[in-house]
Amino acid sequence: MVELIMVIVILGVLGITVAFKWPSGLKEAAAVEEFKRAVRYAQHKAMTRGFDETCVKKPWGIEVVTNQYTVKRQGAGCTAADECAEIEYRNRNLNNAASASLSAGAIWFNGLGEPIDASTCQALTANPIATFTITVDGGGTPLVVCPQTGYIGNSCS
Repeated sequence: MVELIMVIVILGVLGITVAFKWPSGLKEAAAVEEFKRAVRYAQHKAMTRGFDETCVKKPWGIEVVTNQYTVKRQGAGCTAADECAEIEYRNRNLNNAASASLSAGAIWFNGLGEPIDASTCQALTANPIATFTITVDGGGTPLVVCPQTGYIGNSCS
């Protein structure tokens, strides 16, 4: 009987220890990775879908409006819906949760994967190009898009 009580006590102590050391912020980390993947996908679309330097074919990018993001071709005038935006990436919430917060903004890429000014189709050189903040269950995670490479991460250095 004493042995049984000792096993129960040891399991209780282990359970309490695990509960206090359990990692937090996992939902926000997953949301950050999802958004990074979406930006990289938009960059890939720009590099493979016939962007030209004269902007006749509009650049691909990602646009964030009211906590939802869409991977799409910039501007209007597309002839078919699938040419303008990806079905899987239209008005998506991070982690498929409306409670996830994502700051508004947009970033567009040229055929080399460089961030560009959508009105002039010229590469942007400011550092960083764009900053997005993702907040789910933590204090918020800022992500920046870097010039020339279009890399998205915590910093451009």
